[in-house]
Amino acid sequence: MELSWLGETLHYTDEGSTGDAILFLHGLGGSANNWLHQRRAFAEHHRVITLDLPGHGRSTGTKVPFRQYADAAQAVLDHLRVNEVSVVGLAMGARVGITLAARSPRRVKRLTIVNGYLELPPREHERRVELYDLLLRQGGVREWAQLLLKGMGVSGHAGIARGFLASADRIDPAHVNAIFHQVDEADQVEEFRGLVVPVQLIVGERDRLVPSSSTEQLAALAGNATITRLPESGHLPYLEDPATFNRTLEDFMHRQTAPSGGTSWDTRASQ
Repeated sequence: MELSWLGETLHYTDEGSTGDAILFLHGLGGSANNWLHQRRAFAEHHRVITLDLPGHGRSTGTKVPFRQYADAAQAVLDHLRVNEVSVVGLAMGARVGITLAARSPRRVKRLTIVNGYLELPPREHERRVELYDLLLRQGGVREWAQLLLKGMGVSGHAGIARGFLASADRIDPAHVNAIFHQVDEADQVEEFRGLVVPVQLIVGERDRLVPSSSTEQLAALAGNATITRLPESGHLPYLEDPATFNRTLEDFMHRQTAPSGGTSWDTRASQ
């Protein structure tokens, strides 16, 4: 399906039953197809919506700045007349979800952040900038992809690695680099601190892209987040172990309240 928005074309999917709606938002360089396991599983009892964010997948809009990505997601929800939705976002997609939840706490019922962060420690920040600036070098895309795979902790999953390398050959390097820097420069600390919706943090403990200090910052700012740590997963737990990921998400969606007293509910999922 597609929607005309600000002169661009947004591609999205709308599947499943008339149950509670879930919006899945992919990470930088990804697409709605990243969520195929979740689309199939959750569509049995939920309305499942995915979106190719501007300039990603089949959506046009490589000139659309990151700060307008939430506008694009909101436009799709408006078009589909979705009044209440749970939002699930990976990394960059989680940052989009934070803005959606901050703007529309009556529409966004809950927010799940998968391996997300707001800020990185200085040295880790420098390494990340160096990694993404490889995209602007002659022949740097393959080196970037290999290093990113290693950092994501998914090199042991041959199918995921092959798919990621194939998708890396199709990206617009300059676009991915530009959006990385825009996300990196976006200050969403106060926006996240002010959220009034229940927050879940899903952390793949083999992920080396998001340091523990960044997860701790999110937990501290949220005050009473539900944190689930997946010891056998890296940056892409929804692909690495979809059954555990889906169960973790479903449990959160059916939990009526977040833990009280400003204390996070921090657990490790059995896999």
